[in-house]
Amino acid sequence: MDIGGRGIVQPAKGPLGRSLRATRLDLLMSQERLAEAVGASQAAISRLERGAPSWNLFCRCVDALGGRPVVTIEGIETERMMWNRLFGS
Repeated sequence: MDIGGRGIVQPAKGPLGRSLRATRLDLLMSQERLAEAVGASQAAISRLERGAPSWNLFCRCVDALGGRPVVTIEGIETERMMWNRLFGS
């Protein structure tokens, strides 16, 4: 847990929440200031950092922080790919 301006706060959870919180803290920006910049409440920013899903709000926050969201999808091994890997083509 972190010691925040209002006492002990819950840590960020999930990759989106952690990356948003880390970037915000690197820029020495409070949740309140980020919330004002994106037209949201501080509570909404807190929920987002703790894992509440909101792609729209996440993208607005990333934009306000001067970044851009990048999405990657890891490859999923299909049965055919596994068969070829194990037994050849």
